[in-house]
Amino acid sequence: MRVAIVVDDRSVVSEMMEALTADGDTCHAFPDAKAFLHALPRESFDSCIVDLSQPTLSGPALVRLLRERKQTVPALILAPRDSELEIINALASGNDDFLVKPVRAGELRARLRAMVRRAMPGRADGDSFEYDRFQFNLKTLAVQDRGVDVDLTQKEFQLAMLMLCNVGKPLSRGHIREAVWGRNSEVPSRTLDTHVSRVRTKLSLRPEYGYLLAPVYSYGYRLEHLKVNKVPDVQERAPAFAGAAG
Repeated sequence: MRVAIVVDDRSVVSEMMEALTADGDTCHAFPDAKAFLHALPRESFDSCIVDLSQPTLSGPALVRLLRERKQTVPALILAPRDSELEIINALASGNDDFLVKPVRAGELRARLRAMVRRAMPGRADGDSFEYDRFQFNLKTLAVQDRGVDVDLTQKEFQLAMLMLCNVGKPLSRGHIREAVWGRNSEVPSRTLDTHVSRVRTKLSLRPEYGYLLAPVYSYGYRLEHLKVNKVPDVQERAPAFAGAAG
């Protein structure tokens, strides 16, 4: 999970980053709302943690602005223990959940994951994810399209999961690289584009099959779920290319 932390207290940021990175997440810290808003035209996130009190823009005001801009990133408000009224107002402003200080690592991870699951399309449990006609087995990395096996490499599996967990949401190239190849990877743009093309072909993510996986200029990619009268049977589709590395 790619998490944006919009908190100006460095010690709190350090504690949260330590807790989340230990659980496999990648974190990007922003000292204030202005810095976070400046990054959004270039980057996307699975969730964000926003301090109730911000030096330039309050946490609720920031989330309200995100919603006005159609930014759907789930937001967790970070608040002092004695701020019940402010928490209520923050939730009314569009925040998805809250966490009181001091931050407890286990609660932070649990609340973030629950919040992201609620925002995720489809149905997920510990071992599987289902969306529309697709079924993903998270243990075996097996994929089925309406009950028919689809041969995906590990990277293609991760990329397909990422796209289907974020239907309708534009994902930045940086987000895709971190989720599929790791934070410090230096994956060429051509490699990323090739993997997207393979996933598009193997899962038939095309308009005639109810989906559109398309580039977002100077940003990344977005998967849209379209309305179609009838999706062709799996057997009727053009064969996917085989033997892809990755």
